[in-house]
Amino acid sequence: MTLSVKGESKLLAWHSLVYGLGNVLSHLTGLILLPLYTTYLTPFDYGTKELIGLTTDVIGILLGTAISEAFYRFYFDTDDEAERKLVISSSILTLASGGLIALVVLLPASPLFAHFILDSTDFAHYFLIAFASMWFQMLNSLGFSYLRMKRQSARVVVLSLTKLAAALGLNIYFVAFRQIGVLGILLSTLITSAAYAAILIVPMLRYSGFSYSFAKARELLVYGAPLILAQLASFTVHASDRFFLKGHQGVATAGIYALGHRIGTVPAYFVSSPFNQAWLPRRMEIFRRPDAETLFGRMFTYFLALMIFASLGISAIAYDVLRIMATEAYWSAYKIVPLVALGQIVFSMHYHVHMGLIIEKKTKYLAAINMVNAVVVLILNALLIQPFGVYGAATAALIGYANKVALTYYFSSRFYAVYFEFRRILKLIAAAAIVYAATLTIHLESPYTGIVVKTTVVLCFPLLLFFSRFFTANELLYAKQVLSVLVHRCRRLCGL
Repeated sequence: MTLSVKGESKLLAWHSLVYGLGNVLSHLTGLILLPLYTTYLTPFDYGTKELIGLTTDVIGILLGTAISEAFYRFYFDTDDEAERKLVISSSILTLASGGLIALVVLLPASPLFAHFILDSTDFAHYFLIAFASMWFQMLNSLGFSYLRMKRQSARVVVLSLTKLAAALGLNIYFVAFRQIGVLGILLSTLITSAAYAAILIVPMLRYSGFSYSFAKARELLVYGAPLILAQLASFTVHASDRFFLKGHQGVATAGIYALGHRIGTVPAYFVSSPFNQAWLPRRMEIFRRPDAETLFGRMFTYFLALMIFASLGISAIAYDVLRIMATEAYWSAYKIVPLVALGQIVFSMHYHVHMGLIIEKKTKYLAAINMVNAVVVLILNALLIQPFGVYGAATAALIGYANKVALTYYFSSRFYAVYFEFRRILKLIAAAAIVYAATLTIHLESPYTGIVVKTTVVLCFPLLLFFSRFFTANELLYAKQVLSVLVHRCRRLCGL
């Protein structure tokens, strides 16, 4: 079925809204846990948790990227149900067996990881638990990817919410009641990831069967293998700063930076992640349409507007939120939030400028771009973090994101040209700069009052866009229609 820009917008909005609900509540759970963590964990503990998580992330990239990235592409490569079932079963069995083989090596090596990452073998048992959780989480990721491909957005959210509720309860039990700190967080992750791996993967195998094709597995791995290097390089850009901070200024500083980074990435969870979960699979279905280039450009404008709006909000209120939700030892984390949020805006553009490379299966370009960018960021981290600390880390990441987007756009546009609306994008940037500058002038003693006042200022962002004639006539008409429907429904609910 072919949909217009309006139709695609409505379809995308629905799935983004449903996915977004899960992501919003997920991040809200993290925010709810902040007072718990900052009460029962020191910045050193928080940094320990962060560094262990990043270590398992990089190993997970090595083990899971090839299959998870190829899964989308090869599933939609055919309309034949039997072939799709073979893609599903081969993906699951390859990922699961490869992960088990890796665990045989990783589990005995836990003391070595503890020594090199945290400078003490006393933390070896942390890595034992984290490695086991990693295997289950890879299967979780594949299961949720399948549900998103099937557009089962409501089921994704229900499963996500129940998983979050379980994780929340277990965290409170282990950290607050048992008071076992980082160990409790790791145990919570292990229990929930194991349970939901079964919930997600068993139905997939019931549908697909246990058929396995070495040829299909080879195709998946060959397609996805270059993306392992790309993802490793991307990890270097995103996370190597915490290891540099740990080396130069200690685990506690890495922990405070991690907290600020978490807050600064809120827009990525609220906007970028749900948007892309709905949009990326859909793009692969419609890129052959004659109006696809224009449609992709328009969707990018909408995405960027939402991303900037959310980033303005979190940057404005970060300090006040920390004063309410964290102890004073963590308050300095607010200083890097605007830089991190800006970096997330820039980084998120990558998902909209790489279409040519994805469509033409030129994944080697992505690998090369990420490798070059990783080297740039490592150099920047080495130059900036020692003298400038957390500011140097956030700045290095921002420059790295910009470099990646620029290189990706240059090479991708040679294969597939997306018609970006540059004039409207400039209006977005100008309006955002004015609003953010206004929030910097507000200094109030009460954090609650500060949140209210600064939020009010940020809400002026759409008004500035309106007065700058950012919106098209059709967009204004559609907004008026939506507003009219909402008002009508509110009146009916109120009995007016």
